[in-house]
Amino acid sequence: MDRPDVSAALLRTAGEDFAPKLQARLIELADATDDEAYASRLRLVASGERPLRTLLADPKWREDFGSQMQVLADPPALDEAQRRALDDAVDQARQHTAHPSEEQVASDAADVRRRAILAQETIREEELNGWTYVHDSGDGADDPAVGDR
Repeated sequence: MDRPDVSAALLRTAGEDFAPKLQARLIELADATDDEAYASRLRLVASGERPLRTLLADPKWREDFGSQMQVLADPPALDEAQRRALDDAVDQARQHTAHPSEEQVASDAADVRRRAILAQETIREEELNGWTYVHDSGDGADDPAVGDR
């Protein structure tokens, strides 16, 4: 894979440009950190070799973005005009959204299960090594002999 392993359901919802934008942001974050183990994990997610969901359990990710995730989890207070505008936007989105077939729903459910198992296995491995292992992402970014990125 050369892009984050994003589900077909998410791509249908977020658009085809979501994966390349996510990849660029993950690489940007990897390049900006001094934590080599964290950078290697980010690069593996960016390349699709590691489940995206593992970031939610990553201690460094939680340190960097946990407060932002909490803000997103608590919906902001909206006045009546903002609420109506949001309701209208949701209604418009629903009208433009194709409803998936039974086969597509079944496929998405199987994909969610597969991704959950991979994420659990990966997180367990990281917990056993204390999240300190520097993974080889295959792009030379983890090898100082390759030069500056």
